[in-house]
Amino acid sequence: MIKTILCAVMALTCLNAQAQVKAFEKYADMNGVAYVYISKAMLTAISGKLNSMPSMPNVNAQALASKLSCIQLVHAEKNDLRAKLKSEVKGIVKKDKYELLMQVKEDNNKADIYQHIGPQQSAVVMLVEEKDGVTAVVFSGKFTTEDVMKMVKK
Repeated sequence: MIKTILCAVMALTCLNAQAQVKAFEKYADMNGVAYVYISKAMLTAISGKLNSMPSMPNVNAQALASKLSCIQLVHAEKNDLRAKLKSEVKGIVKKDKYELLMQVKEDNNKADIYQHIGPQQSAVVMLVEEKDGVTAVVFSGKFTTEDVMKMVKK
């Protein structure tokens, strides 16, 4: 349920996060951390194929895919790395005065979604805390709230 809500919220939010891309790059070489970076080139290459891929009901991912510059995902399971990742996201949110858009809690799982609108770069930052790990996902690009709204099919 939380994953479905997170996907839906991603389709409804945007924030300025150009600095976040750099902030999370350091996790790429850490042991005990899963790190995924999807570049603009890869996003462009797959954007035309999104219609043939499995999708969520009422969501048109192709509408926003071409405007993304990158997607980053960082997942940590070890306690010390979980705490570090969570602290890093909370620090960015506090320093840059991000707005909490949504908070979801189900059993021992929690998800926070933050927003900060900027003139040059937009992004969605999600922090998911589960029993077995912490995951941060950053969607960065040059898009507006209107662009994100087009992603939701009528």
